[in-house]
Amino acid sequence: MKCIKSLFITFVFVSFSFVNAHAFLSSDDIGSTTAQFLKLGIGAKSAAMGNAVTSVNNGTDAIYWNPANLIYIDKKELSFSHAIWFEDVNYEWLSFALPTTEYGVFGFGLQYVSYGSIDKVDNTNTSDGSFSPLDMALYLSYANSYDRLNFGLNLKYIYSKIEESASAIALDLGATYKLYNDKTFIGAALTNLGTSMKFNKESEELPLLFKIGASHYLLDEWLVSLDLNFPKDNEFYFNFGTQYSIEIADDLNFALRVGYEGRNKDIPGFNWINLGFGFEYLDYKFDYAFVPYGDIGMTHRFSFGIKFGKKVDKIDLAEQERRAQQETNVPSQKKQAAQEQQQVIPEAKETDKPAEKVDAQQQSQVKTEVKDQNKQQEQKMQVQTEVKEQNKQPQQKMSVAAKKKQNVQNIKTQAGNK
Repeated sequence: MKCIKSLFITFVFVSFSFVNAHAFLSSDDIGSTTAQFLKLGIGAKSAAMGNAVTSVNNGTDAIYWNPANLIYIDKKELSFSHAIWFEDVNYEWLSFALPTTEYGVFGFGLQYVSYGSIDKVDNTNTSDGSFSPLDMALYLSYANSYDRLNFGLNLKYIYSKIEESASAIALDLGATYKLYNDKTFIGAALTNLGTSMKFNKESEELPLLFKIGASHYLLDEWLVSLDLNFPKDNEFYFNFGTQYSIEIADDLNFALRVGYEGRNKDIPGFNWINLGFGFEYLDYKFDYAFVPYGDIGMTHRFSFGIKFGKKVDKIDLAEQERRAQQETNVPSQKKQAAQEQQQVIPEAKETDKPAEKVDAQQQSQVKTEVKDQNKQQEQKMQVQTEVKEQNKQPQQKMSVAAKKKQNVQNIKTQAGNK
């Protein structure tokens, strides 16, 4: 467990050091990066919570915010988000997640911004046709877990077109750690780490961002979250959000959300609070967010999501390691037992024959002793018989003498009578 904590702390430390190495925490670099659409954020739930969702379970939207949180998905999930933006700008997000039992969770995301048709004019203010700018990013995601540590990454392809086009490859890294109380989560992510984009002859870097956040359930229904953001092309800012869930009926939940996004603090006008709500019924969900941008205007975001297929009971890497260790130990234990048995068998074979001889000798000796005892018994009986016979002979002699004596007395008595 100490190793898991060390890994998470190391990831945060290295990412933050990387942030400092690229001159973060300064407003001097504002506007120095390209592909600004990567900062727009996605999803109505996230927007309503002030985009403070680095450590929050956010469905397939986690692909954008922190790919490590994809691990919480236990069914196939598809979601779509649409934003009503300024002027003719259309902003869309489509994502899909596929959980597996032993190989983590795989995801795909598409971020697309269309700016409509823009008239092109020359130096004399004469119309010279039109062009249609667009921005797009494709995300391939993966997430897994080891005990209480979740980790994930995105490999993404970024494409931007004004009149000329440019592209880049980037990487997002994320991690989330769940504390022992199972109510507190800490997350961190390093996003847009990649190649530069080149329009014409000039290359521009991507908007690199490091963020760390924490979330906690004050109650089972009440969640609060806080994010600290360190962008490469702007100064530090923080986001805050909260959500309160209400169970309306069986399998039907309603959520109220409020958030604050510090990045918009310098925009004049009303922009200090985001609002939203959401419904979730069985495997279907709908979310809405109202996000003001002061004098620039108001925006609205809608998200739809659906889960389908069977629920997947994921086995994290720690459990797989334990099972593999057990499977490794079983053959070794069997082998050891077989070796011990092989050692015991020869010993048993060596002792079997002497044991058989000993048993035969003992049986023979017992039979001999029994015969001797029988003989002794017979001899005793014979002696007793002889003694009886000897005892009878004196008695017989005595009885003969007594008879003779009696006869003499009888004769004498008869003679006296005469």
